[in-house]
Amino acid sequence: MKVFILAVIFLSLTSNSSAFFNRIFGKIFPKNQCPIKLYDPKDPSFTGVKLYANVITFHPLLQNLSHIAKRCHVKINVKQAFIQENPAIQKVLPIDRTSSAFQLGEAIEFELLDQDNKLLCNRLCIEKSLSQLKRLPNAKCFLKKLSRNHDLQQDLITPTILRKRRTNESLISLDDKRNDLQKKCKKLHF
Repeated sequence: MKVFILAVIFLSLTSNSSAFFNRIFGKIFPKNQCPIKLYDPKDPSFTGVKLYANVITFHPLLQNLSHIAKRCHVKINVKQAFIQENPAIQKVLPIDRTSSAFQLGEAIEFELLDQDNKLLCNRLCIEKSLSQLKRLPNAKCFLKKLSRNHDLQQDLITPTILRKRRTNESLISLDDKRNDLQKKCKKLHF
């Protein structure tokens, strides 16, 4: 044991010790692992595109959405989820919170289906106020419960986009997180 401790101390004094420790301990504690994973494909509350999202920050919110959908007897038809950047395309548009949320795996674009997988509530319907949804009680139930959820927020311009609520975080900080996550997930294939 003493020899091992002395070897570790000696290696820590050498100039290439960080590479050594990364090689040995990086396999035990991978810090550069991509957090984007496929959400439970057996969850009947979600249909549409495969739902890839941030397992740490967004999967728990998707579970909450699933509970709401089940209580309100609707299905969430996912139109869009995690967006992987294409490095070949030069960025022209400025970064905003919604595009960052998709690139962080913390947003979905959706519409609502009934239990028979028929369209119940599309973008025009979701944009309406709750009082206008009297003839669609299941959609009204879902949107009402969604509005009470403090962890998610609907995009102001496109209310069919749900994203993780972030407070007091600058766009620069989000851009740094987005860049880091995109680097970690560049080899993700879905």
